[in-house]
Amino acid sequence: MVKEMKKIEENIFYRVYIAYLNKDYPATFVSCLYIAFVYMFLFAPIYGLCIDLFKGIGKNIIKFLYIIYVAVILIIIFKKYYNKVTLNNILNRNKHKKQYLPTWCYFIILPISMILGIGLYILVSIQILQRLNLEGYLYDLL
Repeated sequence: MVKEMKKIEENIFYRVYIAYLNKDYPATFVSCLYIAFVYMFLFAPIYGLCIDLFKGIGKNIIKFLYIIYVAVILIIIFKKYYNKVTLNNILNRNKHKKQYLPTWCYFIILPISMILGIGLYILVSIQILQRLNLEGYLYDLL
């Protein structure tokens, strides 16, 4: 399962990379940002759940935790794809594959991940945290 997800991620990266390369944009940088933002939105329910469990903590600390959240995802993605060996392996592996989806389909992945991430966070917040009165639970334990 993990291998298939890795292949899907690499295929999305490859298609976005090629699309931006054809437009004469900095393809590696923009493709890394694209993948990072997809992950940020998909992991938003987990981040939101953690923040809601610590509700009552200072706003500056919440901002700091958000900066750490964004920085960690960006560092992981950029470290992975800015490696020349990894980038060349991905490009060579996907170069000869038959492309089943048009390029525009790959660019709707980000809006879909936004809807899924934010929607799932709202559901978790309303259905679990508010019903079970868990908002600020971990903060109260401290």
